[in-house]
Amino acid sequence: MRNQHQKQFLKRLLASRGIVVFEILVIVFLLVGITKEVVRRVALKQEISALEKQITELEAQNRSLGEYVASINTESFREREARKRLNLQKPGETLLILPETEDLANPSPGLSSAETTEPGMSNPTRWWRYFFSSTSN
Repeated sequence: MRNQHQKQFLKRLLASRGIVVFEILVIVFLLVGITKEVVRRVALKQEISALEKQITELEAQNRSLGEYVASINTESFREREARKRLNLQKPGETLLILPETEDLANPSPGLSSAETTEPGMSNPTRWWRYFFSSTSN
């Protein structure tokens, strides 16, 4: 009888509206907590993948900079930079500096740059004047 009495008590307890509402609230609370955790994990995975990508980019940049530093530390680089920036030369070498002339700046012998670069002149007209112009200097 005691066993039967306990079963009836449990049936009444579980059938009570207050208990059912309480059970639904517990289930909703658990679902909200699980959903928040899933969203947090997805965000963390995305952040981890972005950071891993950044790591690979920085490692590649680090390798590139290491190669550049290695090339700067070579004797040939130092010599080339000393010649270029400081105008230094080896013993026995002579430095030759050629002045720029107008002839070097304007390679077309018969025409000045103004005659070949008039605004609005078509390219075929420019070539025609370049090859067949009767201007002689």
